[in-house]
Amino acid sequence: MVENLKLILFSFTASLGFGIVFHIKQKYLLWAGLGGALTRLCYLLLMEFIDERFFYSLLAAMLASIYAEILAMEFKMPSTVFLYPTILPLLPGSLLYHTAVNFFLHDREAMWENAANCALALLGISIGFVITSTFTYYRRVYFLGKGIASHFKRRPHLGKKKSD
Repeated sequence: MVENLKLILFSFTASLGFGIVFHIKQKYLLWAGLGGALTRLCYLLLMEFIDERFFYSLLAAMLASIYAEILAMEFKMPSTVFLYPTILPLLPGSLLYHTAVNFFLHDREAMWENAANCALALLGISIGFVITSTFTYYRRVYFLGKGIASHFKRRPHLGKKKSD
């Protein structure tokens, strides 16, 4: 339990630091850190109930992406401002590390197992982002309706000169 609280606190700090490095405005830094902490909390909870790395990575990525999209709509900013710091706790750094170590130690079996787990985690994260971003894009088009659709249509009155 204490280890999980440490992980959540470290995720908050890492996401906050990531936001500082990438020059997120100061008033949004707390939201970026909170997103990292919530993503780690979700990830840890899903790990307890779901055995497949792909699925708990996918669901945690979807939550992170939904969080970023909600904040983007609230603050009228691009979702990537909040998404990048929020997804930091999901990155499978330890799996990449162990894959490389086992490669150099010539432990092929452990290397391939870690590489497969890393690929499953990254695939789940990617698909989670794609699902959420597709859903939010079509949600915006549906609810904003003709306002967005009119931008995609050619406007015949533009570019024509008025004749007297």
